[in-house]
Amino acid sequence: MELPVMTVYQLIQSLHYDWIDQLYSMNIPPGADTSGKQTIVLITSITEPLGGYRNDQFSNMQANIQIQIFWKKETQENIFNNEVALMNDLENQDWLVSSHEPNTVDPHTDQVTATFSVTKTIIVKKEGL
Repeated sequence: MELPVMTVYQLIQSLHYDWIDQLYSMNIPPGADTSGKQTIVLITSITEPLGGYRNDQFSNMQANIQIQIFWKKETQENIFNNEVALMNDLENQDWLVSSHEPNTVDPHTDQVTATFSVTKTIIVKKEGL
């Protein structure tokens, strides 16, 4: 089973949004262009609590994934419509949008940033049981 953060990464990658210039999972690598000339999407894992306990054993994990969008400074894109489209596409793949923060302006780059989280309950199969 792959990490939930990689599942969301691959899902967003498969959508081929033309407004995403760079897509990263877990962290933005050193040397990446963070000058504000590109729209960057960063996908990270927030929490993964276990649940569904029976006989002192868990049976599921609640994957909580955060998506951050750093919009390029001179974007001509409709930010709101693109964010809603991405959230709808994730929900169509059974990821629930669990929170959405107001868009803010990054004080270092002057980029509009968006942050929202998605969640999904993943059934965990135990080997040998």
